[in-house]
Amino acid sequence: MKPAGLAAFLAVVLLTLALFAPALRNDLLLWDDAGYIWQNPHIARLDLHTVSWAFGEYWCNYWAPLTWLSLALDRAIWGLDPVGYHLTNVVLHALNAGMFLLLSLQLVRAHLAPGDSAGRDDRRERFALVGSVLAALVFALHPLRVESVAWATERKDVLALFFGLPAVMAYVRYARSAAQRAERQPRFARAVLGFAASPRYGVALLLFCLSLLSKQLLVTLPAILLILDWFPLRRLREAGAARVLAEKVPFLIASVLATLISVDAQRPQAMPLAQSGVASRVLNAVRSVASYLRLTAWPADASPFYLHPGNIATIGPAYLASAAVLVAITACCVARVRRRPILLAAWLSYLLALVPVLGFTQVGPQAMATRFTYFASLPLALLLGVAVATAALERPGRWPSILVASATALWLVAIASMTVRHLAFWKDDVTLWTRVIDLAPRASGRAYLQRSDGWMRRGEPARALADANEALAIARAKGYQALHELYVTRAAIFASMGLGREAVADYTSALESAAGPARVAILMDRGAAYRSLGEEALAAADLEAAAVQR
Repeated sequence: MKPAGLAAFLAVVLLTLALFAPALRNDLLLWDDAGYIWQNPHIARLDLHTVSWAFGEYWCNYWAPLTWLSLALDRAIWGLDPVGYHLTNVVLHALNAGMFLLLSLQLVRAHLAPGDSAGRDDRRERFALVGSVLAALVFALHPLRVESVAWATERKDVLALFFGLPAVMAYVRYARSAAQRAERQPRFARAVLGFAASPRYGVALLLFCLSLLSKQLLVTLPAILLILDWFPLRRLREAGAARVLAEKVPFLIASVLATLISVDAQRPQAMPLAQSGVASRVLNAVRSVASYLRLTAWPADASPFYLHPGNIATIGPAYLASAAVLVAITACCVARVRRRPILLAAWLSYLLALVPVLGFTQVGPQAMATRFTYFASLPLALLLGVAVATAALERPGRWPSILVASATALWLVAIASMTVRHLAFWKDDVTLWTRVIDLAPRASGRAYLQRSDGWMRRGEPARALADANEALAIARAKGYQALHELYVTRAAIFASMGLGREAVADYTSALESAAGPARVAILMDRGAAYRSLGEEALAAADLEAAAVQR
């Protein structure tokens, strides 16, 4: 690595560490952090049993062996101190930013082929460095990264990219090496043997598999690598289509296996088609892509939670406008593909990176999430870096170049300041869900219910009761069926306040819609409430009924 590149790498890493340092003051959340970390008995120790569990079982509807092992390592070092978990996430994100800088350098250098308008080697190198630094900063400092970094649960995001980025770097080095720029080989078997013997290719495939073992975030990477082969690597003619396609087969096999495992693990949380049909999922996906673009440009109103609309009865202006934006962008990229192939390459890579998280197989109650842009943001960041470098360096000293450089600097400062502000929203459950409610009051009963749990954790049952009442009111208005979940939460609040009669009433209401294990748990809780009131006969009856139904 050249001195300038090393200095840029260190600067990006250190700046990212400094910007995200406030995350170290945040707590672990009840929202998923509980199940992933402090209520997860499997990571309480780190031994062969933990390794066997991590690879052999699903947990919280995920199969993410390396994520579980990394959390177990944190648990062994830090116990339940939140600082350790946040520190690991921040360090991984900073290293990801540095590695994206190095990957960007590789790709921009490939883009600037000899004879390009960038001119002499020193000017081309300066162009590559400036564009790559800008790309890395856009990725690293953006508020859309906050959810993946500040939420301990999203260790899987930062860890998956920690292995995914060097996988792409190794692939690019393999693709650009002189040994791989041989004549086109007409026989498919020879092509397979050719790339299979390359250590760089083997390293790329191994790192890709490690990424999938962290989270199935990069399952569309084989298709994205194919785009890179077209541009900027320009290998389709040099290496031949047969060889280029054959190289993707092992990656594709790993992706398919990881996808099948992921779908099976998340099956219990999958939203039925009756709740959101195919057309509704497509409409939500189109609007989500457009929303991600808008939030990338100006993320001031980014929310930690976006409620899924379910079945969309009417195609409103927001969906039509979103579709029009995507069609227009695609048309512009296709129209300029000969002169500016980087536009289509970046746009297609962006869409492919988003495909797994657009809700076509909807899992969970979210319509979209800013964490879903952690991988997908890379092509746009690189495109922006190259565009700004082109505008700023083509005619240095001219007022348009000065204007572009100044505007970019101001925008980076603005988004960095937003990132610091957004990190504070993840302080605890109360601050997090207050942010959601402030952006969309009474839009989601879940937000009030989650904040109610947060108030209870803070020891403020009166505020928790107010939020639980609000959550119940919203759920009733929306015709929510599983009301027992809300009644149980409010009953527990009543019980903590010494209001046993009110707790019994809510447990009784909960039993009207509960079934299976949930009904058994409610009977036991109501029995405990009866016992606190001194009504032993009623308590015994509930406990006996629970034992029979268990």
